[in-house]
Amino acid sequence: MISLGGGPLAAYIPFLHAWPWPVSPLAHLLLFLPLAFCIALVYRATRARSASELPRATLITFVNIVVGMSLIALAFFVVYEVVIRVM
Repeated sequence: MISLGGGPLAAYIPFLHAWPWPVSPLAHLLLFLPLAFCIALVYRATRARSASELPRATLITFVNIVVGMSLIALAFFVVYEVVIRVM
């Protein structure tokens, strides 16, 4: 464990131990959706010139992030399958 001077601060550091409760792999994948939405919202909020264009631009960016990450995951899966079959 990381020593932080021996104080109670070590109790407040998350993620040093395993996940505290069992979560299915599908739940891990679904946790990506709110994260992607928040990223799209914050990114578009900093770029928007008016509040009226924010919802549409956020939705388009959210879809772009989800589709892009899905294509990247699919590409890695295909490369993985090719490497496994070669070996």
